[in-house]
Amino acid sequence: MKKYLSVRILFFVLIFYSCTNGQNSLQNTAKAGQSDSVPNSIKFIEPNISVSYDSAFFKVTQRYSNTFYETESYDFSYQGDSTKKATIHIKADHPIKYPPKQERDSLILAGIDEIKKTVNDTFSIANIDNQIRDINGFSCVGFVGYDKISKRYSTLIGCYHFSDMDNTEVSYISKGNDLEMEYQILMSFLSGFNSYSQREIDHEDSLIKSKYTVVITPATMVIDNFKYRPKTYIGVVSINQKLEHKISEVRLNNSLGQEIFSPNEKAQVIISSNDSDKGNVIKSGELVLVNSFGKKVSLPFTFTYVNKGPL
Repeated sequence: MKKYLSVRILFFVLIFYSCTNGQNSLQNTAKAGQSDSVPNSIKFIEPNISVSYDSAFFKVTQRYSNTFYETESYDFSYQGDSTKKATIHIKADHPIKYPPKQERDSLILAGIDEIKKTVNDTFSIANIDNQIRDINGFSCVGFVGYDKISKRYSTLIGCYHFSDMDNTEVSYISKGNDLEMEYQILMSFLSGFNSYSQREIDHEDSLIKSKYTVVITPATMVIDNFKYRPKTYIGVVSINQKLEHKISEVRLNNSLGQEIFSPNEKAQVIISSNDSDKGNVIKSGELVLVNSFGKKVSLPFTFTYVNKGPL
């Protein structure tokens, strides 16, 4: 743990040098706080966290996944002031054994002392935290660096959240030169953070799977989206019960893997398939719903149709 935190804090300096290269100078004139911000979107990040946020201020720009460890991380860009080019990277991981918060914070502060030692003829520190900031359970430290060669500022803030349910790391990078203003942006984002136990995740999964029945009905007409594509079947995927969860997509299995179909405004998903086998064809797939905290839950289904050739 000690080595990990120290390395991550020092990594800030490397990020600083990369993000100041070629940047333009900045005057911070826009409001940083979003007092009128209302969360209208939620992003679940595997394996165990979510962030509720206002999509007018934050936008997902990149997703990273590790299929072996079943973990994800995301980049969010700040939309409130495009001149900042502010990016929040949030990474989720499986819970680990961690020391008490006081010990963790002391290790992070030791890393700050190491950053101060990097000041030289080409790099200076305009502002730096001398104590840990607590933001919704995250231990955070940040600094504003100045590249004397390019004469440009960058703000970097690193945050860590350890619990029995999660192991989360957040980094904030901006062209801004006002540390307090940058913290206001990050605080508005982290206020929507939540972590979940495996019991909570399993409960939501079981609740949805027991609540809905997937129905596949052959379509009576060819809609425009599928008019010119090769096909031997067109159908509609829906559910029997009143829908209380958002439909994310339908994944239909085929010989190459899976094809993804999106829902329409009626909470139905139109699917098509082009199969070479004649007669009775068995198809399988998944209707994917979104649970109360943004995690996708798959409802498997199978159906059979008679392939009479191209439609």
